Amino acid sequence: MSLPNLQQFHKKPYPAISPSRPELSQEGRTVVITGGNSGIGYAIARGFITANAKCVIIIGRRPTVVDSAVVRLVEEAKQVGSKSTVQGRICDISDLASAAAFWTGLQNDDIHADVLVLNAATSGPAAPILESGLDGVWATFEANVRSTLDFTIRFYQQSVPASQKGMFLVNVSSCAGYMWNTMAPERPSYAMTKNASTLLIQQIAKDTIPDDMQIISFHPGAIATEEVTRRMGSDASMNVPFDDENLAGHFAVWAASMEARFLHGRFVWANWDIEEIKSGDVGKHIAKDANFLKVGIEGLSESMGSPMLSSEQVEAVSAMLQERRRKT
Repeated sequence: MSLPNLQQFHKKPYPAISPSRPELSQEGRTVVITGGNSGIGYAIARGFITANAKCVIIIGRRPTVVDSAVVRLVEEAKQVGSKSTVQGRICDISDLASAAAFWTGLQNDDIHADVLVLNAATSGPAAPILESGLDGVWATFEANVRSTLDFTIRFYQQSVPASQKGMFLVNVSSCAGYMWNTMAPERPSYAMTKNASTLLIQQIAKDTIPDDMQIISFHPGAIATEEVTRRMGSDASMNVPFDDENLAGHFAVWAASMEARFLHGRFVWANWDIEEIKSGDVGKHIAKDANFLKVGIEGLSESMGSPMLSSEQVEAVSAMLQERRRKT
């Protein structure tokens, strides 16, 4: 799946998003990755280590799994000649007390996070919403939406050193948030909450200048995570042409760079070629349409106006509010 006018679709890492590029260096930065002990999160941690982040902190719920991942990441850092240090911390992101303890722990240890990668999520019940019941559906909201808001607020409200040059929020979303009938249709709570969390991040970005906190959401591609292969069955998954997990890992590093600033507040796929996104028809569309690649209602957009306002009036009001936000 790609944008109609994009010619390239990547399934493996490619040079433009290589974390080894000097332009994508994460030197001096501390990176926090939720769910960084396995799958996509682990690949993202590996990417930031390759980009020489000062410290990579992975979060998980299971101590033995987190500890094992730290040992492997430390070894991988040695293999690529990275100076990154690696920490593992235990936290259940869906539990407010556990999340508060994590951020208090960073503060007590005088650690300031420069990059936050929101990767951890739950897939939710494999049943229609009305059959899942209130508890099952709401637990998915707590894990995938409330935790997104909680972590983003705590990240943004850190005491920032005077020398700090802004922060980077990278949200690992999913195409399931808009491909309702083809991606995980048996888990509607997952699709609904990924849509909601992406919209939440989008709204935060609308009111946040990228100099303070750059925000990008992306679909990581079709990755053979433990959850995916378990749902499909190992035999069925063997025949699926999955994407390389390092594609998502490298893209996350690129998303935490100044090169990605033009995508602030938008949703993209890791599979899309960044040069094509920046240039040509797609780049022009991004430049002229503030709502392109954002959550909305299919078939409707603000540019169509409303019974109360013409499209010209909508644009004028939008420009006025943006100018007001810049001044404040």
